[in-house]
Parts: sequence; structure tokens; C-alpha cells
Amino acid sequence: MSIFRRLFGGLASRERGDDRNALWIFVRCSACGEAIKVRIDKVHDLTGEFDGQGDYPTRYHVSKEIVGQRCFRRLHVELTFDAQKRPVERQITGGEFITEAEYAAAAPAPPP
Repeated sequence: MSIFRRLFGGLASRERGDDRNALWIFVRCSACGEAIKVRIDKVHDLTGEFDGQGDYPTRYHVSKEIVGQRCFRRLHVELTFDAQKRPVERQITGGEFITEAEYAAAAPAPPP
């Protein structure tokens, strides 16, 4: 195995979306209606929150600023996760959360 494959081989799997540590959220901009797909990496994007009683986080938090391709208005997303990194709370400003099916119906077809 070449050194480049060892260094950069994992990038292709992340681009395909088969990364186990990824959480995909789907949002719609309230200004232009654009549907946007956002990847959250559960290993690198989450910030641990401690309650002061132990050495391990009791919950996690992520805050994302999202800008689509149609307009330059920002959507602000805040997600809270439990100790096992499962989503428990979510908030959005400047848009709304949508389902993956709604995203697929609204997203433009990829170029041939």
C-alpha cells in the first residue's frame, strides 16, 4: 500500500457518505427555499460538556453556520447530544429542518 493511499485513502469513503461517524442533517433556507445537506462529524465537530463530577462528557454540543449556494443568508444550527452522541435537541435560526426525502425532492439533479 502506498503512503499516499494510507494518508488520503479515507477521504473517498467520507465523500461517498458511508462514514460511520457522520450525521447528516437537512435544512431549508427560509429566505430562498434552498434545501441544504450538512454533514456533522461526531468525532471532530462535537464539543464535550462536563457536569464537574467525572472525567467524561455528560453531553455534547455542536454549533454550525450554514450558507447555501443560492443566497448568502446564514442559517445557524445548534444540536445537543447525549453522552452516547445521540441527538437529543436541535434548534435552527433562518430556516427549518427537513427530512431526507424532502431534501431529495428539492435538490437539483446532479450534472451528467
